Amino acid sequence: MNVKNLRCNGKIRPVQVDPAKISFSFQLTGCENGEEQSGYEIWLWKDGDLVWDSGKVSSSECLYIPYGGPELAPDSRYEWRARVWNRKGEGSGFSSFTWFETGLGKEGWTAEWIGYDRPVGEGFHPELPFYCADDFKLGKNTYYLPPVPYIRKSFTVDENKRVASAKLYYTALGLVEIQMNGKRIRQGLLSPGISDYRKTVYTRAVHVEDCLCPGANGIGILLADGWYAGYMGLNNREWYGSSPRVCAQLHIIYEDGSRKILNTDGSWRAAYGALLEADLYQGETWDARLEWDGWSQAGFDDSDWEKVRTDSECEPEKTPHPGPPIMEHSHIIPEIIRKKDDKILLCFPEYVCGVCAFTVRGPEGSGFFVRHAEMLGPDGELYLDGNRSARCRDSYTLRGAEKEYFRPKFTWHGFRYAEITCSGPVEFIRLEGIQTGAVLPEPTRFSCSHPVANTVFRMLRATEKASLMDTPIDCCARDERLGWGLEGDHFMYAMTYMNSQRDAILKWNRDIWDSQRENGATEAIAPAVVMKDVEPFIGDLQSYHGLHMVHALYRMYGDTDSVRTYLGPLKRFFDYLEHNSDRYLRYATSCDWLGILEDTDHSDTGHGYGECSALMLGTSHYALAARMMEELCKAAEDPEAEKYRELYRNIRRAFRQNFIERDGLLRRGKQGDYIMALFADLIPERFLETVLSHVRGELMKSGYIRWFGGTPTTPYLLPVLKKYGMTGLANAFVTAVTYPGIGYMNRKGYDTVWERWDAIHEDGSIHPQVMNAMCHEGLAAIAGYFVSGIAGIEVEEAGFRRIRLEPGVSREITAAKASFHSPYGEIRTRWEWKEGIFTMKCLIPPGTTAKIILPEVKNPEFLKGAPQEALRENGKSQFHIRSGVYELRASWEKLQDYQARTDERT
Repeated sequence: MNVKNLRCNGKIRPVQVDPAKISFSFQLTGCENGEEQSGYEIWLWKDGDLVWDSGKVSSSECLYIPYGGPELAPDSRYEWRARVWNRKGEGSGFSSFTWFETGLGKEGWTAEWIGYDRPVGEGFHPELPFYCADDFKLGKNTYYLPPVPYIRKSFTVDENKRVASAKLYYTALGLVEIQMNGKRIRQGLLSPGISDYRKTVYTRAVHVEDCLCPGANGIGILLADGWYAGYMGLNNREWYGSSPRVCAQLHIIYEDGSRKILNTDGSWRAAYGALLEADLYQGETWDARLEWDGWSQAGFDDSDWEKVRTDSECEPEKTPHPGPPIMEHSHIIPEIIRKKDDKILLCFPEYVCGVCAFTVRGPEGSGFFVRHAEMLGPDGELYLDGNRSARCRDSYTLRGAEKEYFRPKFTWHGFRYAEITCSGPVEFIRLEGIQTGAVLPEPTRFSCSHPVANTVFRMLRATEKASLMDTPIDCCARDERLGWGLEGDHFMYAMTYMNSQRDAILKWNRDIWDSQRENGATEAIAPAVVMKDVEPFIGDLQSYHGLHMVHALYRMYGDTDSVRTYLGPLKRFFDYLEHNSDRYLRYATSCDWLGILEDTDHSDTGHGYGECSALMLGTSHYALAARMMEELCKAAEDPEAEKYRELYRNIRRAFRQNFIERDGLLRRGKQGDYIMALFADLIPERFLETVLSHVRGELMKSGYIRWFGGTPTTPYLLPVLKKYGMTGLANAFVTAVTYPGIGYMNRKGYDTVWERWDAIHEDGSIHPQVMNAMCHEGLAAIAGYFVSGIAGIEVEEAGFRRIRLEPGVSREITAAKASFHSPYGEIRTRWEWKEGIFTMKCLIPPGTTAKIILPEVKNPEFLKGAPQEALRENGKSQFHIRSGVYELRASWEKLQDYQARTDERT
């Protein structure tokens, strides 16, 4: 038994942790089957001196172990290592050293906010009408897009001393790119990220030793509007503020222990340059003829530049960014499908959420602009209506160099097609699309016996890459791109099966709770953007995201610290829900958003309202919320767990009294109503068979499984089908290419999941509602089923301390394998059903136990490893095993007999 993968506050070698909130985690390796940890010890050093020794602690815990030593210093590096003991009392020996660094803390920020606001043109007129969202065709917009300030400073590094370390801390009301001595500081794109600037601004920290040189040095900052002052959501620009600002501190530590700190202050200088426009939605405009050569280097002459301003419109709390950075995922080469006159039409082989980049040459003053769209219209031209008021246009003017490179910095677009329009001669040496998004650590691997299911899994992965920026976003192209609560919380929960999402959820969770109102309600979007059509969603399904994300942190990652942190705000949220409920019933404003209307066979052309009962839908989600809250209270050992258990009982009683008929069926219930009621256990036991028979009939009345639900109900469909013995139907859904389904989307030529089931109709026509994204997080929330349902890896106890392995076997899928990264380590499973013989191999990480559930098998035999306990329940074999590697084999009934009974059931 050995220790590996050491983490501080859940991260590997973090560089700005809060000194007052330190925890340690590690994983075990080299264990024999069933071997368990009985104790641990952690040692912590600073500058070679032992700071803390936990001593031998008798415990099997290896996650989120709290630091218990003396107060730690800010802006300092600490080294640590750990060792463990097994049940026999045998020690592992210490792990290799790792380290973490503390941040500045609240008192450590001494730099000033600086910016540059010299007016250009007429300025912004907020009283002018701005046409966006549903109104984008009612008039023509005049966009105000100011130039981006170039801000710089020269400084010196002592030539007589050697630099031991140098770390740059920075934050911004806006977005920045920082250069030092001509080198870009690589700390992620669109940095430092989005926040609710009324409460929080996120800080970043990055080591820059390699960028410094002895003697004279230079530093430069590009400061763009970003989310702070640019166009934002279904609004005009300047939602949070009008004057972007940056705050930065460079901390240099010499080998002799002395320090030098460079702060942003009034001595920095600024000017405008080549970046004439930069907006997240509208795009960028560059004139390379105006570039300042060497502007971030020491010898640059800035005597004609002006002094910066030292003020800010707000003073939010500076908080280390807890989430992953935004980086480049891939570079994608397009196909030129049409070239005529001065226009070039590009088609990319896959969906791109990012930008186009160009390597070009041509005479000075020549230029081009590029527009982006998710699809082509019937006339073969870019279908720009899908972007609504987002201009999605980047422009570049050449300076006449031998070779020039243009890649926008402060924008992104969602597109499959791009059109270049040239002015003057331009030679395109290289064209590429750059796919960007949040870093996705520890990806899950999955494959199965059905090629369509494998294709759908790849589509879900592509949608994940495009839909996770600094928050989950609902779409990539149009004038929205917001962290909507309903789609976001289901999507993020599903993505915990695709990657480790703990850091991303921690970040979004902070955004969510920053917006909590005094009455306990949370906004429908995080970070909060209050708009004319958002207020009705306060307290609706869209505002449950805070609860779902805290529950995800606990359930999927065992993070009880987050539960304790947010339990108070959660109780205030539930007080709001209870005060705004009617006899335990709640109304869903959005209803079954983007579901299919049965009478038309298409989603509506109004604004996405589905056919489910608003009261049934709202009440079932309320019941689920109460059960989540009970579980969180138990996790935090809070005595009010019983209060929420009783709340759930009351909601269930109200649901049954108001919506269940004498025959057990729901009053005018649609597919989604039944799925939600089943998932929330609201159907009385005596009516269960009647309801399940009705649900099977409704799903199969077209002769094949046909689902009509929208984004509030689709996440629950496949888990319900598997839970109630209809795995064959669930697998038929994910392997189908018929409308409606994700396989159908691929059949129509797309590699991402659409916003609507019918974004493109069978005849190839485009859905008439322009709220019709071709890459959207909502329906991608089925992703969890591939790992938990088909491969069969499911959490039984928080953090996967106990694991449930229940393969999703059916005629459609007869083999599957997956590798999933849990907080305790990798879980692997591989199973196959062939000619009446079922075989399964699995890897269970140390520190965990697992329950294997095999339906209707005979003579189970372990070929490798041995179960601790086996029993049969309801015709299923269950095996309880400890960590280790196992292989088993069992005989099944004849394949045709099993399938005949399955077909009869469905």
